[in-house]
Amino acid sequence: MGYNTVGKNVERIDAYEKVTGRAPFVADLKLPGMLYAKVLRSPYAHAEIKEINISAALRSRGVVSIITGKDFNRRFGVAVADQTPLAVDKVRYAGEPVAAVVALTEEEAVKALKLIKVEYEELPFAIYPQDAVKKDAPVIHEEFSRYRLAPWLSPKGGNIYQHFKVRKGDIEKAFKEAYIVVENTYWSPYIHHVQLEPHGAVAQYNHDGSMIMHTSSQAPFVVQHCISELHDIPLNKVRIIVPYIGGGFGGKSDVTIEPLVSCIARAVPGRPVKLALTREEMFEGTTVGRGIYSHYKTAVSKEGKILGMEVESYVGSGGYADYAVNIVSGAAMSATGPYEVPNLKVDCYGVYTNTPPVGAFRGYGHPEAHFAAERQMDLAARSLGMDPTEFRMKNLLVKGRKNAIGQVMTEYSGRVDLCVKTVAEELSKQSRSEAGKDIAVGRGIAAYMKMPIMPPNVQSGAVIKLNGDGTVTVSVGAIEMGQGTYTALSQIAADALGIPIERVHINREVDTAYSPYEWQTVASHTTWGVGNAIIIASEDLKAKLKKAAAKVLDTDEDRIALDGEKIYSENNRERILSWSDLALGYASPKGTAVTAPIIGEGYFVAQGLENPDPETGQGNAAADWTFGCVGVELGVNKTTGEIHIYQLVNAIDAGKIINPMLATNQVIGAMVQALGSSLSEMLIFSDKGAIRNNDLVDYKIPGLEDVPEQIKVIFVETPEETGPFGARGLGEHGAVAVSPAVANALYDAVKVDFFEIPITADKVIKAMKGVR
Repeated sequence: MGYNTVGKNVERIDAYEKVTGRAPFVADLKLPGMLYAKVLRSPYAHAEIKEINISAALRSRGVVSIITGKDFNRRFGVAVADQTPLAVDKVRYAGEPVAAVVALTEEEAVKALKLIKVEYEELPFAIYPQDAVKKDAPVIHEEFSRYRLAPWLSPKGGNIYQHFKVRKGDIEKAFKEAYIVVENTYWSPYIHHVQLEPHGAVAQYNHDGSMIMHTSSQAPFVVQHCISELHDIPLNKVRIIVPYIGGGFGGKSDVTIEPLVSCIARAVPGRPVKLALTREEMFEGTTVGRGIYSHYKTAVSKEGKILGMEVESYVGSGGYADYAVNIVSGAAMSATGPYEVPNLKVDCYGVYTNTPPVGAFRGYGHPEAHFAAERQMDLAARSLGMDPTEFRMKNLLVKGRKNAIGQVMTEYSGRVDLCVKTVAEELSKQSRSEAGKDIAVGRGIAAYMKMPIMPPNVQSGAVIKLNGDGTVTVSVGAIEMGQGTYTALSQIAADALGIPIERVHINREVDTAYSPYEWQTVASHTTWGVGNAIIIASEDLKAKLKKAAAKVLDTDEDRIALDGEKIYSENNRERILSWSDLALGYASPKGTAVTAPIIGEGYFVAQGLENPDPETGQGNAAADWTFGCVGVELGVNKTTGEIHIYQLVNAIDAGKIINPMLATNQVIGAMVQALGSSLSEMLIFSDKGAIRNNDLVDYKIPGLEDVPEQIKVIFVETPEETGPFGARGLGEHGAVAVSPAVANALYDAVKVDFFEIPITADKVIKAMKGVR
């Protein structure tokens, strides 16, 4: 099939607004009579609140209102309703909101915060999941049994709110027959998203009981539902508007500040209130990522076939666990990496800890699982004296093989074997970077897969309005946050309609009052899900055009032909209508209405998906899998331990690539972000359990100087049967396997193994000296 724009490098449709500063963000919003809110946060990771005295603060200049947890003592959450907008009686992480001040100016709100006196009684706390599951660990949620839970949750008591199991084959038999057994423990620490734009929201509670909120969220319809439930407001009276977003990475898919802002707005009805978080508050008061401790045991035959795998993982979920639930299932279902493992036992536990809530972070459990699984692959190959690439090729998920949850790979599933082969060849094309007296050079690879972690009945919608001049306006509920979604969706719309992309406009703002429903912009499913909805809406629009044209031309619909924006009857090709003739309805020469305005609608729901079996984890739970492989060449300074990345390669099978330029940049951005978590990023906690490195001075993210000299993305395009024009998702995938590829390359360079990240220079030096 030929495409006008799909598969081509179309420039970003929002580039001009962004580079000129015309793109509106929440922070830019200024409304008449707007008030400003600031939040008092707990300095302790775990403590009882004995008393909150706000009397002096209420008398402070400019203060309009102050609220505490007891003013709005209701819990919210989608899967686990365990959180209140402000802490009530107890705090469960350092940074948890305790009180909020509303004032005429932000400066006055800050001054008033300092006058609030809170008396705490400190409690024992547990930062790490491996500590929180110990018998003597403090119980973080004593009232857990009273919480509303999703029916598929399997809590185990104590701090374990979820136990996700995967069972397949005969695990005992696998280990009895093993020639070698590889067993290790892995740790992926807590990290932060560091989005360019901090969280912010502006809300107004009106006297008619309605609420409107502008927020930087990836999930406006989830926010709408949450606020409706929290305040007992009908959904049609809760309006959530999302303008441009400056980065999300999953951290804005979780419902974070919106419930608090809605409560603040209720305290000052009739006036808009803005809460804009500082960078420090972003670290302490939103969500963080990772925090997974895993024990892996892999059984392998003499010939290099994986016989079985036993995995036990503990997902640190923070003080509140609503979104970490999905990380638990993601880590469990991807525990094997992209390999056939016939005998499998996975136990993945969601664990309450005294950190900020843990939520989505570019991969939903997949990067952590792959760090462990791909290190296991290299270690197994080494034990057998086999080349790591050869070992992988023997076990990869190719057509006919079953993945961890029992899905059979087909010709549409993607070619991970080609990805591995491509990366291995690419690394070998060039001679190794020059090693010297002080520099050791190494290479490593890591294969990967990722599914969209989402419920089986997720829906995506699209509405296409035909305008009077023949152009079209597309409305979707998906969020553009820098990934290029609206450009790719415009390309899909243009080709589905058969018109130039210049004739397509996609609305930049999502508004729950007008935009079609969209679950969330997460899980790398937007191009796939919304793209399909746009194709369905395009077909609906064209069908309505044909029906209208048949009336006007007095012929049967099946005789109507569309040629771009031209419409004619095959019975009489001399009379040609244009889309603009029919857009707003057609009238006869006498003025009689013949047809109505043309609007196409499309809703896409994946078919045949199901929740995994609660006892075995088996089932058709994944809509698709995107496969790939990462290759790394690096140098290690043997004196200082510093690591320099020379070459970074990623071969990814994401089906048909809608826009190669945008897709390449997405994968590169994900890889560089993953270099940060591999080499420098981790949250450091004080003896009170507070985050110590809560700014961009002490929390080290990659800069331009850290981007490798050679970085390459190669697309292996196996069409996805259910995807729009054969496309699959790729937004998160570039980040999934960078860490294990780096660790594997480090062993190749200095013959030292690492089982936790980040791998910093001091750790390298200590390891080379044999110091643990």
